[in-house]
Amino acid sequence: MNKRLINILVSVSFLLCIGIIIVLVIALKTSEKRLEKIGSIVDEMAVQHIITDVTINEEIPLSSDITVKDQISVNIKMFLETEIPFKAEIPISESLMVPFKIGLKDYIELDTLIEVTDYVNILVDDTIPLNQKVNMALLGGKGIKIPIKGNIPVNQSLKIGFDEKLPVKSVVPIDMIVVDTLPVGLSMKIPVDLNVPVRIPLKTSALISFDGPLPVDAKIPIEISVPVDIPLESTTLSGYFKKLANGLRNLTSLELDE
Repeated sequence: MNKRLINILVSVSFLLCIGIIIVLVIALKTSEKRLEKIGSIVDEMAVQHIITDVTINEEIPLSSDITVKDQISVNIKMFLETEIPFKAEIPISESLMVPFKIGLKDYIELDTLIEVTDYVNILVDDTIPLNQKVNMALLGGKGIKIPIKGNIPVNQSLKIGFDEKLPVKSVVPIDMIVVDTLPVGLSMKIPVDLNVPVRIPLKTSALISFDGPLPVDAKIPIEISVPVDIPLESTTLSGYFKKLANGLRNLTSLELDE
């Protein structure tokens, strides 16, 4: 019984191995076909062309002589600087306030009469000497003279009025600075003889012709778009694509290619 079961298991295992081998063989054939197709595509890529547009933005130096035969209209924008003679007599009639500053240092003699109408308060602070005999009556009889001698102090404010003009005679020194403005009338003519500078803007156009060749030394900016066709077969990329195609075809081969 056990031997029979073992034979059945062995048979089933054998059948399974055969089925797996068949599936692997089919998968291998399918892979070979697909790798062959991919290798063909890579071979086609090795002989394809790269077509693109290249934009060139450069400056080309230009050093040459050019001849201009036609007249060229040129806009002129400039300034004219010159001097204009100017002669005239300018009348002036003005009243000016002229400031002045004068120092005065002198003596003034006074010899006049001054009328004093107000009362003057005079403070008297002095001593009056007294040396005389005073007659004094005694008991209704004759008087006798008694000598009196002494000093009487006086300290009092007296209010004095002057009925007549007072003579004043003196020399008064003056040392002062006078600062004031003085009106001065001006009526005159000022002669003017000068050159007046002027700056006149000019905006116009003119036709310019050139008698001989003009030297030109410049850089010309150029911006163009150029179509470029690059064949891959003439580049080193073609060899790499071919090696890649051969590698893909021999991917399922057991042989080793160096």
